[in-house]
Amino acid sequence: MPHIFKTAFCVWVFSVLCQTANGDVIYDVTLDTAPLVGHPAGPFYVELAFTDGSGIGDGNNTATLSDFDFGGGSALGGPFVFGGASGSLETGVSITDTSFLSLFGEQFAPGLHLSFSLDLTSNDDADGIPDRLTLYILDSSGVPLPTLAPAGDYFLGVDLGSAGPVFDVWGSDPSQAPSAGGNPVSIPAPTVTPVSSVPEPSTIYLLGSVLVAVALLKNRSCWSAFR
Repeated sequence: MPHIFKTAFCVWVFSVLCQTANGDVIYDVTLDTAPLVGHPAGPFYVELAFTDGSGIGDGNNTATLSDFDFGGGSALGGPFVFGGASGSLETGVSITDTSFLSLFGEQFAPGLHLSFSLDLTSNDDADGIPDRLTLYILDSSGVPLPTLAPAGDYFLGVDLGSAGPVFDVWGSDPSQAPSAGGNPVSIPAPTVTPVSSVPEPSTIYLLGSVLVAVALLKNRSCWSAFR
């Protein structure tokens, strides 16, 4: 077999193998918070809840939120964390389902939008109930802003599993005023955009194998089976 065809064959075989190793997908999430600027129901809080589908805190999934942008607003510090949650809006937030319920909350000054990068793992729970991440915006009374979600109180929910995350997004309910007072707010459902895939370590190992295999082309006996 000519050298160039041997090289092409080797790269093709290992590239097919590499495609079977799926990694996390990173998403950009953006929520319009302009209607909250100067609203009397403030100050407002970002709250994240992570529930473990197994109910035993098996710690098999993690949600990582980073690169928070407040569109002219800012995080105000003093985060509250519970269970497997850690970090802050300033440095990034990580939540692992090491308890049945993990919580993160921090006050923020709203600007034109709230956006962040969301990195999710994708492991199944043994009982078939997925782990779930939920995003709320709380008013100064500690009550979530009313939304059109089935539970009436969250803007974004995502179920985690091996088939990939399943998102449901909702806008605010313009017919209901916040618990802390003021007029109802009209906020569209947040946008969720996949931006990149993070390879699993096994993918990296397979890519390294491609380089090794190409190097072996110099050994003619290695390819005797293809002659």
